[in-house]
Amino acid sequence: MAEFQSTRAQTEQKVVLHMLTEIAGNPSIRQRTLAAELGIALGLMNNYLKRCITKGWIRVGQISPKRISYFLTPEGFSEKSRMVKYYLANSLVFFRNARTQSEDILTACQQRGWKKIALIGEGDLADIAKLVANGLDLELQLAGVNDDLSLYDAVMITDIQNPQDTFEVLKNKVEPSRLLTLELLHIFRHHPVAQDKR
Repeated sequence: MAEFQSTRAQTEQKVVLHMLTEIAGNPSIRQRTLAAELGIALGLMNNYLKRCITKGWIRVGQISPKRISYFLTPEGFSEKSRMVKYYLANSLVFFRNARTQSEDILTACQQRGWKKIALIGEGDLADIAKLVANGLDLELQLAGVNDDLSLYDAVMITDIQNPQDTFEVLKNKVEPSRLLTLELLHIFRHHPVAQDKR
């Protein structure tokens, strides 16, 4: 539950940071445009905006009866700066952890003689794994859960969005010792067996 709350807080902070950045650069931006850029519902965007107005980070000005503009207050600029600092610090921690864990897993692959590794999941984690592999004699390729994974010596989950779901799909397709997971993804590899209550 604490992990969920942490992820939720990070997501909300990312949305607010993006919103403050966009408003600072374009005071006449529309809520609908912001919502579309962030991939969230218009109502949720409105809630974030109201929260920022209540906190004193954004001021509203009416240009015409149908047009509103938004302005960052000095407190809004300060909060934006604090959020950027926090985001960058967390990004560096993520990068360090991902690099270290990828190095450990990929070095173990090399020691076992595994050369061809499938990466399931595009994005930052896959990119970090590829960077780590540059120093090793390994071939990493992006693959999908429905690809023929028997062509690879091992399969590494690099899906940040839905790592547990990806694992659940792959656990019956790939031998457990060849299905590689990073600790930072918090994947549960074994589920407790339900006990028969008689």
